[in-house]
Amino acid sequence: MTDQRPTGRSESGFTLTELLVTIVILGIIGLLLPKAIVLGLQFTAGTEKRVAATSAVGTLGRYFYGDVHSAAHVTTDPACGVVGVIVHLSRPGTDVVYAYDRPTGALNRVTCTDAGVVTTSLGRFDPTTSTHPVTLSCGAETSCTSPMEVTLTVQSDPAAPPTALTAVRRSSAS
Repeated sequence: MTDQRPTGRSESGFTLTELLVTIVILGIIGLLLPKAIVLGLQFTAGTEKRVAATSAVGTLGRYFYGDVHSAAHVTTDPACGVVGVIVHLSRPGTDVVYAYDRPTGALNRVTCTDAGVVTTSLGRFDPTTSTHPVTLSCGAETSCTSPMEVTLTVQSDPAAPPTALTAVRRSSAS
């Protein structure tokens, strides 16, 4: 019987070159991965703000057209104790006020009746990008092409064109 002991060195393990290449690759990944994560988070935050502003415009539109259609008077006068009034739409027994709160970026619809006050949050705009994202561009003290039209202009993103919401009132008494 012959002795079958291994002769020479064992072939298991890493060479010094393989180990150095692995350390360099891990160093590059460790350097770039945090930057990629931060960039991804910044992109996501910007996207969330744009989606929230777009949602606010859609919600504003859902209420605005009906409120304007039923309004007998359109002013910018305060009502219901609300500050930051954009437009005040009134009809017998009901006042509807659209207001923007600059510190929080909240756009609200406040309905006042004899039964009480109801505030509906329409959404939020980023207060750092625009101090007045929603403005009344015609319909109260401002002139319009038609005295029955009320137009709100929404500028949710300074880089994008503004959105104009124009609704027609059923009567021109104001």
